Amino acid sequence: MFLDQDQILKSFKYVAYTASYLVTRYKISRQSSSSSGTKENYADTALRFDWIIVGNTQTAVQKIKSSAPGVEVLRKRRLAANARERRRMNSLNDAFDRLRDVVPSLGNDRKLSKFETLQMAQTYIAALYELLQRK
Repeated sequence: MFLDQDQILKSFKYVAYTASYLVTRYKISRQSSSSSGTKENYADTALRFDWIIVGNTQTAVQKIKSSAPGVEVLRKRRLAANARERRRMNSLNDAFDRLRDVVPSLGNDRKLSKFETLQMAQTYIAALYELLQRK
């Protein structure tokens, strides 16, 4: 069974519409998990994608493959993000250690938790403020 030109065009338009919807949904969902990009940019991408599919399906497949980051790139990005998060947490933990050093620990032998350290710092600052107000 052969399709006439109008049926083929309708079929391509349906594929283009469906593909653009899926690409837009995918990119919007990726945008919600990252801080860069906007939904408008993704809609523009979907419109360009429609044009590519209607024009030439082979080009569309190549365009998708070439624009998607490779597994190695994604792995490197994840490793870099993990390293940044590790540095951030180490810096935060160092700051808590420095705060523990200047806040009185009430003679406990165990290390204060982060929450306890913040509570103690708050109490200590309030006590120092009161002391200054009395003078």
